Amino acid sequence: MIPKKIHYVWLGDADKPTQVVKCINSWKRYLPDYEIIEWNQHNWDLNQNKFALVAFNEKKFAYASDVIRLDVLNRFGGIYLDSDIMVNKSFDELLDRHAFWGFMYDNAISTAVIASEPNNDFITRLLDKYAKLDFSGIADGTVEVTNNALITKELINYYPDFTLGNHQLSLSDGTAIFPKEYFEFPSYDQKTNFSNHLLLKSWGNEPISIFRKFVRVFLPVIIGPVNFGKIRSARGKKRFVAYEEYERKQRNYKNTN
Repeated sequence: MIPKKIHYVWLGDADKPTQVVKCINSWKRYLPDYEIIEWNQHNWDLNQNKFALVAFNEKKFAYASDVIRLDVLNRFGGIYLDSDIMVNKSFDELLDRHAFWGFMYDNAISTAVIASEPNNDFITRLLDKYAKLDFSGIADGTVEVTNNALITKELINYYPDFTLGNHQLSLSDGTAIFPKEYFEFPSYDQKTNFSNHLLLKSWGNEPISIFRKFVRVFLPVIIGPVNFGKIRSARGKKRFVAYEEYERKQRNYKNTN
């Protein structure tokens, strides 16, 4: 059983943007009996992981949070949420599982919503991998640029019954994988649209152009949030095509050995 704990990470000393505050308020509204815990540089020891420490010192807070989210889930259990997740309904019906993830695109896993009981073998594997990663590898290409890419590849390697394709999956250890419409993108099916990922990029270092701001704010109003989500999903899928080929190679290798 997944504990009723919500974990999120907020590093640095900047104030939370209005949209982030609205997201956190949505957690309080729909998950009133969940404990909400903020993790930051004051209550999570950055010295315990070199990758996270270097990322934090270089103000690459998103990379540091990749490690922190996995660590606190493995120690305490619960649900990790990115600070720009807008919750639409209670997660209670999902808690009777060992863990759950959701797709971000048809060919990539999301790391914006992750849930687990404490002491998860797969998350332990991921933490072991991060313990060996050198942050300088982000720049030279020896480390996956995003945690979505890294974890998608590890899911393919670890679970024989994990497949890409935005399916709902029940894996061998009781882990569930849900379609992207559960947590990432708006959906007409309100029964399964638990949350939406606003993709605010609150820790981004590059300024967002006026055009991109216009697209984010007004295009969903013009064409509707569901259609806008489908466009975002189709565009995002193109970035992860290589993992479809990786999956095919891994399956072929396992079938012939």
